[in-house]
Amino acid sequence: MKKLYSNKLNYVTISPLDDYSDEKLRDVYMAPKMMAMRKDKKAFLKTEKQVNTYKEVFLTDNTVNPRIFIQGEAGSGKTTFLAKLALDWCKGVHGYIASDNSAPIFADLDALQCYEFVFHITLRNSVNQFDIYTMIKKQIMDSIYTPTDREKAYELVSEIMKHQRCLILLDGLDEWTGPGDQHNLPTLVVDHIKCVMLISTRPWKLADGKVKHSDIDALFQLEGINEPLALSKTILSRLIDKEELEITFSAFTLYVDKQKLGELLSSPMMLSAIVCSYADGIELKGSKCEIYILLVESLFKKANSDKSTFTHPPFPLFTRTEHIQPNVENLNRLAEMAFHLLFVNERENAIVFSITELKKFKIDEIKDFALKSGILSAQRTASALRSTLSFMFIHLSMQEFLAAYHIARNANRIDGIISIYLNRHPKAYLDISQVFIFLCGLDISYAEKLSRMMHERHASDTNESSNNKNMCNGIVLAGYREANANGYSDISLKLSHFFFVEDNIIDLHKIWKNNAANAIELDVYIDDTKPFSNRRISPANDECASQITIDLQSCLELTQLTLNGRSILIKGKYTIWFFCRICFRCVQGNR
Repeated sequence: MKKLYSNKLNYVTISPLDDYSDEKLRDVYMAPKMMAMRKDKKAFLKTEKQVNTYKEVFLTDNTVNPRIFIQGEAGSGKTTFLAKLALDWCKGVHGYIASDNSAPIFADLDALQCYEFVFHITLRNSVNQFDIYTMIKKQIMDSIYTPTDREKAYELVSEIMKHQRCLILLDGLDEWTGPGDQHNLPTLVVDHIKCVMLISTRPWKLADGKVKHSDIDALFQLEGINEPLALSKTILSRLIDKEELEITFSAFTLYVDKQKLGELLSSPMMLSAIVCSYADGIELKGSKCEIYILLVESLFKKANSDKSTFTHPPFPLFTRTEHIQPNVENLNRLAEMAFHLLFVNERENAIVFSITELKKFKIDEIKDFALKSGILSAQRTASALRSTLSFMFIHLSMQEFLAAYHIARNANRIDGIISIYLNRHPKAYLDISQVFIFLCGLDISYAEKLSRMMHERHASDTNESSNNKNMCNGIVLAGYREANANGYSDISLKLSHFFFVEDNIIDLHKIWKNNAANAIELDVYIDDTKPFSNRRISPANDECASQITIDLQSCLELTQLTLNGRSILIKGKYTIWFFCRICFRCVQGNR
């Protein structure tokens, strides 16, 4: 059996889109972040307790947990955790221990040695069976023994399960349908009462109400990995030359910070997609849209592995995809729902929603696809009278990307629903920032239209703070960079408040050229004690940022001007060159 596991579980795919790109599990494994859940009347609630040992999984107050569940979203590392556990059992107490800081996490291999056997079952390979003993025979014993030896092996395993403590790993309850009768869980016969079951699943499977709380002795939640950057470096080391690793990894960490991808890296699946695309050079464009299309591609592949490319892709970024075209109708339905939830529904129902919303957009017809792919998740929430099933997208940013995709396919939404939404909520021009940025990458003409509408609401906001002005500056700047990263030129986004600092000079100056006539505020803060930290923010920009020239001749609406630094050239009625450090402030009526 240990030899079977060594052959079957020893390798893991490091790219979600390339099944042939695999490495030894131990070489790329990073300990997970696992949180304990506690039972609370009609629901399980997450605690702040992080679980770091196998003993904490198997025992509660020194009492064995017969049925243990580990839940986690798509790509959170459930399958890898169970595979690593089985391999740790194979190695015994003298098994592999990492030499880095990850060693103390799930390194108590002695906790596994109280089990005579560990049976690792992949539930998607036994979807019509409910008897665990039958699954063991089909998936494990038949792979070890020849037909002539199997009957004796079956009897021996049955006797062992009767009298010895065994651990049964059931991977992927969410992929198991059962025979269609009253069985909601794979079951053990009464004689096998000494066996402990450890079951992995996505949260929606436990939330749909078919698994009773009395069937759950302990529940844990996987929330990704503890050291995502360390895993990123490990994966990079398998994809690039050793001599380039340190330089490439340093550049990758800067890229993660710049694109604000840190939260996405907590998911092993998303991490591997981002790292592998980075190694292939995709990241050099700095496109958030490209990253999210890659994630959609990865998720859809989980539910439907059919491949097909677009003859006429809806957007250029879809050209190289293979798993979106066979599921494009599902994508369109999900995108329509994502849009309406954000811009039509009441805000309290925009992120977490019920089966009613699924039925409204006919998502109930593709619910299995949406849940299996992991693009939607589900959880059960308790109330005073009853518990209900709630749904949400895997991440708010994914919902925002899909909403932008829907807008890009339906331009009339801007003048209609979005206009109403902006009028209804005073600060909404800030709330929709991520949707706007994604739209800049998908269709710049629609994004320009939305930016004009956002600018109108911004200009009419009488209670606007300086922080809001800075946010608007950052939103439009991020949208410009996303459009630039996707090959758009002649970008005309609307902005009236400009805040220049070292790391935005080139790109913001491009936006300034199209907006000087309607500029209201211009603030320039240049720290002359250090060189500009980012001289070429957008790859398409090649101009030098050692100085900045601002033309004020057409600034008829300018009411505030603040200059702090040097190497700032102002062109107006008079041309002034500031060679030394200055702090110059001009407000309307005092020019």
